[in-house]
Amino acid sequence: MNGPISVAGVSVAPGERRHLFPSASEAYTGDRTTLPMAVINGTADGPRVFVTAAVHGDELNGIAVSRGLLDRLDPATLAGVVVVVPIVNVLGVQIGSRYLPDRRDLNRSFPGSHDGSMAARIARLLVEEVIVGSDVGIDLHTAANHRTNVPQVRVDTSDRRAHDLAVAFGAPFVLDARLRPGSLREVAGDRGVSVLTYEGGGPLRFDEDAIDVALRGVLRVLQRLGMIHAAPPPAHPAPMVLHASRWLRAHRGGLLELHVAAGDHLTPGRPLWTTVSPLGEERATHEATEEGFVIGATTLPLVQPGQAILHVALPGDRLPAEDDPSEEEDEDPEATEEP
Repeated sequence: MNGPISVAGVSVAPGERRHLFPSASEAYTGDRTTLPMAVINGTADGPRVFVTAAVHGDELNGIAVSRGLLDRLDPATLAGVVVVVPIVNVLGVQIGSRYLPDRRDLNRSFPGSHDGSMAARIARLLVEEVIVGSDVGIDLHTAANHRTNVPQVRVDTSDRRAHDLAVAFGAPFVLDARLRPGSLREVAGDRGVSVLTYEGGGPLRFDEDAIDVALRGVLRVLQRLGMIHAAPPPAHPAPMVLHASRWLRAHRGGLLELHVAAGDHLTPGRPLWTTVSPLGEERATHEATEEGFVIGATTLPLVQPGQAILHVALPGDRLPAEDDPSEEEDEDPEATEEP
C-alpha cells in the first residue's frame, strides 16, 4: 500500500487529490503570486511523476494538456503519485510573455534561491516541492515567438530510462538534446530525475494536434511506469530517434516563400525556401545540402539575412557542441534579456 506524502507542507493521503497554492513571490501590487498544483496520491505504491507546463508564459498547449490529464486521473486506481503544475510562470501567462515581468527566462533560472529574483524564487519552490523526490518529470513546451515545432520529445538518450519513456511517448521524433545550464531538465537530472521535454506547436494559441500528441504521450508514460492500467494508442507508433540538429538560416532578406512543411523529409538538392524582394526583382532559393527532417520552422513571412528559417534534425551522430544549436536556438530571437 502507498502512504501519505507531504507537498508544500500539506499532507496528501493515499487515494486523495489535493489542490495546493504555495506562495512563490509577490506582484508589484504586493499580491501573492502562488504556484497552483494538483497532487494525486494513488492507493497503490509506485513512482512519483511531475508534469509541468507554461514555464514560458506564452507557451499555452501544456495548460490544455494538464487539464485533460487531470480529468483522466483517478487516485483510486493510480499507483504512485502524480504532481501536475499547469502554469509555472503565472505572471508571464498573465501578460502573454515568455518571460517574467523583469525579462528573466525562468528556464534559465534553476535551481533558484529563496532570496533571489522572482525567477529564482519560483524556480526554488518548484525544485524543493515538485522536482525533489520525483522519479520522472515531463515538461511541456512549444516553440518560441514566431516559430512552430513539430511534436517531439527531447531527452538525454544516454539516460536509458528517459530514452525508453521518450519512445513510449509516441511523438514523431525523439531528439537527443544537450542540457542547457539553468534549465529545469538539467537541474532535475542532477538530482537523479529523468525529464522528458515535449515541444509541439507555437506560442499564444492552442494547437489541437500538438495537444493530442502530448496528452496521449503523458498517459502512455504513466502506463509504461505501471501507474495506470490503460492508455491511448501512440500518435506515432514508430518515433524516429535523432541525435543532431541545426538551424538553416536565410542568406538574403525579403519575402519568404517556404517550399517545405514541418515534418517533411529532406534530401540533398530539394528546394527549401525562396526569398523575394518587395518589387519581385531579386529572388534567391536555398536548397538542402544534406538529408534531414524539418522539426521546426519560422512563421514569419518577412526575413532578414541570418534569420533562422528551418530547424532540421539530422540522421547520424550528435554534432560537436560548438555546432549544435538545438537548445540555444529555441530561445526567442527578439529577446533582450538582462544578464
